[in-house]
Amino acid sequence: MLRNRGQSGQSQSDSSLTGEGSRHMVFAEIDLKSEIPTKQLNVKEVDEVPMSNRFALSSGALGIALAIVLFVPTFVAAQPSGGTTKADTKTPKEGTKTAAGTNAWTAPRTPDGKPDLHGYWISTSFTPLERPAKYDGREFLTTQEEEEVQKAGLRRRTQADPSGAGEPHYDSTAFGLTPSQQGFVPNKRTSLVVDPPDGRIPPLTPEAKARQRATGDNDNIEGGGPGGGVVHADTARDLGVLTNCLSMSGGPPIVPGGYNNGVYILQNPEYVVLQAEYGTELRIIPLDARLHAGGNIRQWHGDGRGRWEGDTLVVETTNFRPEATFRNANPKSLKITERFKRISADQIEYSFTIDDPSTWIKPWTAIVPLKATQGPFFEYACSESNMDVVNIMAGARATEKAAEEKAKGASGIPISQH
Repeated sequence: MLRNRGQSGQSQSDSSLTGEGSRHMVFAEIDLKSEIPTKQLNVKEVDEVPMSNRFALSSGALGIALAIVLFVPTFVAAQPSGGTTKADTKTPKEGTKTAAGTNAWTAPRTPDGKPDLHGYWISTSFTPLERPAKYDGREFLTTQEEEEVQKAGLRRRTQADPSGAGEPHYDSTAFGLTPSQQGFVPNKRTSLVVDPPDGRIPPLTPEAKARQRATGDNDNIEGGGPGGGVVHADTARDLGVLTNCLSMSGGPPIVPGGYNNGVYILQNPEYVVLQAEYGTELRIIPLDARLHAGGNIRQWHGDGRGRWEGDTLVVETTNFRPEATFRNANPKSLKITERFKRISADQIEYSFTIDDPSTWIKPWTAIVPLKATQGPFFEYACSESNMDVVNIMAGARATEKAAEEKAKGASGIPISQH
């Protein structure tokens, strides 16, 4: 049996944790205090890279490094003199007085007066995207329920067996990928979805249901859904963007998955840059009120445009590619609106609204808290040398040949066992 990872390129939620083996490498260490930041870029290999892979690795790293080299000088100019590699969690010595007479927390500011979002943040959570039936009518957990959910989540996500039994990729604990090691965001909500008030994603439109039947994620699987059946892998395109490592889940939106739920934020008056830890994907978002690109220009992460509404950064994204739309939405009508608001020394309230009238009967919104963490993040290298496509296609050919031999009266024993 060959497992199919689908077409979407979006990370899976905690309720169905799957993932690809990753090769962790320190991509870059940027000293934002340096007056000559381009001299502070260091790419460090943690383990030996096979010679055949070095060109591909260096090319990918070069592209991201070039983007950072181009933008770092202006980002440095926009950072406070006390900038660090971690989200600035210093509380001001004197906050604003509230009516109750207590000190209210005040967000740190960049030189241009905007809230400082710069730093490393994680979204790891044990809160499901949609509200479970047992919490119908309840928006929040009690303190005791929240503690129980956290304990259960930590048990479920911590691999105690050093042999890796039950984990087909690697020992998550050994690689520091568990929430107890990477950190997680406590959350009393019963679901990330907050609108509609029932905490559930609205029903699909008839058009979306028809589209799903016509181009479902599992069309290339015979005899079962994910995790079962025979994969039809005639070309690499049959396997989707995630298996091909073309696009992971760099957003939008930011939705916590199985691991590597970090996002690194850089900002200056003209741009904000979001680098997802999972997939090491960059989104460079202009803040200068420029118009969206034409409808014939479609990108892996859409075409994002940002603006400030008071102390909230608002990013609207359209122009998605059909191969990598969120939850198989219609790339021609999907609009995702994200909001980032710094609400405490170590937390950003991040929310996103999905608006696609051809896919859902009404828009819906989710809130995903982001918590400050210590950087840097390591580069995420997709599926060790990107061999998944080669191996899956070879397996499909072997299965076909075994079937042909069986039809001719041969043993039908898989080629690998001959």
